[in-house]
Amino acid sequence: MSETADVQGHRLIVKPSPLIRVLAQVRWPVMSGFAVNDVADALAICLGKTYPLREKGQELGFLLTPEGVTQQSGGMLHRFSDGDRKWTVTFATTFITLETTAYTSHNDFIPRLVAVIRELKGYLPLQRWDRFGYRYTNRFSNESDVASLRQLFDPAVLGTLALDSGDKIIHSVAETVYEGQDASLLVKSAYLPPNASIDTTIPSVPMPAWLLDLDAFATGPSSAFDDSAVTKQANVLAKKAHDFFEKVTTDEYRARFAS
Repeated sequence: MSETADVQGHRLIVKPSPLIRVLAQVRWPVMSGFAVNDVADALAICLGKTYPLREKGQELGFLLTPEGVTQQSGGMLHRFSDGDRKWTVTFATTFITLETTAYTSHNDFIPRLVAVIRELKGYLPLQRWDRFGYRYTNRFSNESDVASLRQLFDPAVLGTLALDSGDKIIHSVAETVYEGQDASLLVKSAYLPPNASIDTTIPSVPMPAWLLDLDAFATGPSSAFDDSAVTKQANVLAKKAHDFFEKVTTDEYRARFAS
């Protein structure tokens, strides 16, 4: 549902944000001498007040073979969620992820990430990270929004959707990696038919949709794993993704989705 607000006596309709998910993930090298299940049990206790719900799952991977794509099971995943399941911590042998569907700002998100990593360091001798990612997933499934993409976004991220070929596009996927000095950015855009997905971690919707996924990341190794270093790196990544989003969105986008 759209939100509404009174502005100088007029009701202003403010559309809900297309940002459906934000996550940050820190990966480290394979380490010996610790049992992931034991560490997960300890995390369950110290994270319990904020993330009381716990479940286990299996990490999934995909292998390309001459016979096609096959799905493979990986290591064990331990998930800890809040009562509304809007915030989730996922812990595995080589990474930890904080994910939310209720993102408000990086000023709110980053301290939560720092707190989770601080708890993990009490049970795992983390010395360096190999990859630090901060990812924003936007989805447009409202029919009028999808029809207005060329007015809302720069053609650079629309791919063939920016063209007026006269034919109906059923499926379109584009991917670009930008490498910077402080951070890099993986940009994925996808126009998908109903009930289709390019990422098993993102539920599909029963109507045509357009996804814009921004994954700002830095690769290590890095020897800094303290609170200040994690905060600094996360802010760099958040800025990387935000600056790109500002470049590819139009004034019409900001007017339509402004809060």
